[in-house]
Amino acid sequence: MRNLAKAMAIRFGVYGILVIYLACDLFLFQGPVYRSLNEPQRDEKTEIAEAKASGVVARVYYRPIFRAQVEEKMVEYLWRRGRTIDDTTEGERRLLRQVIVNELIDDELVKLQIKVSMSKEVFVSGIQVDQALTSEMKRYPSEDVFGALAERAAWSGVKERRMRLAARIQRAEHLARMVDAKVSEEEARNWFEVNQSAFSGVFEDHQIAIIDALLVEKREKAWKGFRIEKLRRYAKGKIDLFEEVLFKEEGK
Repeated sequence: MRNLAKAMAIRFGVYGILVIYLACDLFLFQGPVYRSLNEPQRDEKTEIAEAKASGVVARVYYRPIFRAQVEEKMVEYLWRRGRTIDDTTEGERRLLRQVIVNELIDDELVKLQIKVSMSKEVFVSGIQVDQALTSEMKRYPSEDVFGALAERAAWSGVKERRMRLAARIQRAEHLARMVDAKVSEEEARNWFEVNQSAFSGVFEDHQIAIIDALLVEKREKAWKGFRIEKLRRYAKGKIDLFEEVLFKEEGK
């Protein structure tokens, strides 16, 4: 009983201190609590203006996508094709930026969807990451070139490269399940019979190539449906695109 009374006394003492602090903050010193209650909230226009000034080209549920991200992906896209920014026209750069920012928006939406539906299904093993890293390295002339590109993209060492590759694999596997497509031998044979005049030889000579082509077509259709119905539909009103920042040319 004595312990209970002591605990109650301590509790009331703490409450008393809090009440005194709040009273002083609100009425005497105008401290942080007072300021948080009385300072005007930033309006949407101010937030958007600040985002644009910071180089934000789009927001997905208020998560920013920066102009630097778009430019880096464009540089990488061109570099993989043996080209540079100087080889492009203003019209081509505009088109590339439009395509890339939409890819980045979809990427953010997929990330959010994975977080919401996170489960063992999207677990990525270390072996998968090792294989992806080896495969990625082979796409570059040398490890030095890969390292330079990774550094320019602000990837801090092998650990972050592995983390980013794991995230990429996770998204790819998630999307593969969402847009799963199959082509039966019967479907492929029917397609071959309709288009037989374009082929030499029998169906078996072209079976694998036809199935692969039909799979690509089916997956593309499934992706478009998934993108519209599952990603963009539920994000309506939650995506902001700032075209004046996205399409602004350097020096203009």
